[in-house]
Amino acid sequence: MKKKGKAVAKAKKKTILEYYYMIPEKTDAKALSLMIETVPEEKIEVWPQLNLMEVVMTADSLIFQDAWECFEDPLDLEYIQGHHIETIYQISYDSEDAELVKKVMKELMTKKGGLICSDTDDFEPTFNTENIGHLGEEMQ
Repeated sequence: MKKKGKAVAKAKKKTILEYYYMIPEKTDAKALSLMIETVPEEKIEVWPQLNLMEVVMTADSLIFQDAWECFEDPLDLEYIQGHHIETIYQISYDSEDAELVKKVMKELMTKKGGLICSDTDDFEPTFNTENIGHLGEEMQ
């Protein structure tokens, strides 16, 4: 009698992508949360004391974490001042949630402005409402 081999399901490794959402005006996580209509309100949680927001997606969460204090390098500050940036969030999400993340980010950028910058020395590539569909492609 021949034994049938059992298929072993391999856990797919999560790919977490990180970017910076830079906004040209002072905006806290609560204000951003109120602008999101793409995801039901009960899937959005805000911790005002940390200026942090979690948007529950399908595979994981889209996290907005205040990142202003991360930028001390003179070249970074030159870029930030040159683009009139007042608020910076580090955003992170699972690559499996990419399509929903793009919808949420396009909605926020349409209502609030700003741009998404890569976590690179020159912040390139950057994404706006016109090219948000390409977010994450450079990571593949």
